[in-house]
Amino acid sequence: DIDINKDISGRPYQERVIKSVCENYAKKSRKSLLVMATGTGKTRVAISIVDILTRYNWVKRVLFLADRTPLVTQAQRAFAKYLPDLNPVDITKVGVDGAENRVVVSTYHTMMNLIDAKKANEKMFSVGHFDLIIIDEAHRLVKQMYGDFSGENQVKECINASLLSILIPNSLHLFNTS
Repeated sequence: DIDINKDISGRPYQERVIKSVCENYAKKSRKSLLVMATGTGKTRVAISIVDILTRYNWVKRVLFLADRTPLVTQAQRAFAKYLPDLNPVDITKVGVDGAENRVVVSTYHTMMNLIDAKKANEKMFSVGHFDLIIIDEAHRLVKQMYGDFSGENQVKECINASLLSILIPNSLHLFNTS
């Protein structure tokens, strides 16, 4: 049974989504796509999933990406409120100094600029640095990078083939994408 912190996500529909994602990971699936309406608590659901996955030692480091700075700020504050022990950091403000934090929150563009950053001659974000990547408003990323797409499969394939391949080089095999 999955122990959901109801202080983070206590609405029945949020709990169903969280359980579904956790069951998906328990079946060894490495990807999930959540489609939720505005105002339904997507950030809280993401935080609950991170809470569970870190408590059960399924993930150590998390990258939360958003397309706009206000969303990054909002997410970082929410992570700090509900999961302060994970030391969430807004990397748009601290740069590579926050790379080792357990939760890193960033815009797509900032992360793209930092992906090859080095500290003491070592890449900050090597393959496997993040165990979990959450992409908030993924449809906006797809539209920004590739124009207008429709359909869940096109969004998933585009994200798998573009952003994730940039963040984790040579990792497409992890997402069943050729």
